[in-house]
Formats: sequence, C-alpha cells, structure tokens
Amino acid sequence: MVERSPVFDDDPGPGFPVPPELSSHPGRHCAGVDPEVFFPVSELGVLQARLVCTGCPVRVLCRDWASATGQDGIWGGTTATERDTTRHAEIRVAAARPAVAA
Repeated sequence: MVERSPVFDDDPGPGFPVPPELSSHPGRHCAGVDPEVFFPVSELGVLQARLVCTGCPVRVLCRDWASATGQDGIWGGTTATERDTTRHAEIRVAAARPAVAA
C-alpha cells in the first residue's frame, strides 16, 4: 500500500504542491499509471517505474522538483537515494570552488 498520494494527484499530501507544469502537462508519461508503480518494493519495480519515465518531456523538471522537495519514490526516473547522492555531490563541488572577489 502506498502511504503517499498518487504522483500527480490534486492533493499530493503534506509538504509541497506539485507544480502545474508537471501535474497538467499533456505529454507526461505517468498520466493514468497506478501510483504504486512509483513506490516500488523491489529492483524490478524500480526498473518498471524508470521505464514509465523514459523519454518523458517533463522528466528533468520532475526529478529536480522531487530533489528540491525531498520526495520519496521514483520521480523523473530516479530514486530518492540517487537524488540525494547527486545533490550532495553538487554541494561538494560548489563548496570546493574558490570564492570570487567582488
């Protein structure tokens, strides 16, 4: 059973509302897909969710929104762990850059 609301439900639950450019995009691949697909319990389930996201026109925006808001599940073809790893790597790179004098 999925504890969170469907991926692009009108009521995404507590936290951050799904932006309209994601929830109402006519070409999004997740439209009509059972939300449980995006909260897999096995590696096979992760692959199935990634297949839905493959080639989706809002995949990058979806992934970035999920990363920025700390969503669970598969968003933009990535897992929460993958998004966290990428975000932490980007922070390390930014921290390693020399400061620019103003």
